[in-house]
Amino acid sequence: MSQAQKDSPDGRERLVRTAFVLFAEKGFDSVTVRDLASASNVSVGLINHHFGSKDGLREAVDEFFIAQFEDAITGAAPQQTPSTPEDYATVIDAWIARHEADWPTIVAYFRRALLEESDWGFSLFQRFYGFVQATVNRMDASGQLGPDVDRLWLPFLMMYLELGTMVFDPYIKRVLGRSGYDRELWQRRHRAYMALIRRGASPSREGL
Repeated sequence: MSQAQKDSPDGRERLVRTAFVLFAEKGFDSVTVRDLASASNVSVGLINHHFGSKDGLREAVDEFFIAQFEDAITGAAPQQTPSTPEDYATVIDAWIARHEADWPTIVAYFRRALLEESDWGFSLFQRFYGFVQATVNRMDASGQLGPDVDRLWLPFLMMYLELGTMVFDPYIKRVLGRSGYDRELWQRRHRAYMALIRRGASPSREGL
């Protein structure tokens, strides 16, 4: 492949997608610039050209990650927060279907960032918190939260449920024989999560 082909316009996107996978598998510090260039089939200089440095590339990968993660959480949802278990099930099924193939890498990337306990992990955690907090605010505004619900801690409790599966999925796979992101288990898990949250947070148990 010629230098012109290696530095083609799609080289930037290829670098981002390759770095996304390699950072998820090995961690940021364990991946070299040469590793990234070789796996992406681009020149080393292209990394500096597009991103300035490996840190700049990671920032671009973070944005790529967030865009997919945000779409997975909110992209298939209607403007109003679903109000019934059936509505929640429909939304869950829709975004699972949209992201089933790429979710393992998304999960691995987030898990790697969180377990490193670095500014990288904190930045992604904070973005995730923002998504969940916005959801809680919508639930509150539509009257889906009881007066005794702790608004400060509810977003974190919801995050614990999702992040717990991300962190423990290798162990879940050993216990259950398949990933918690297997389509059937994924759908079942989210239904269980929402049932637990709604029964504990709803002002009334009617219809649950």
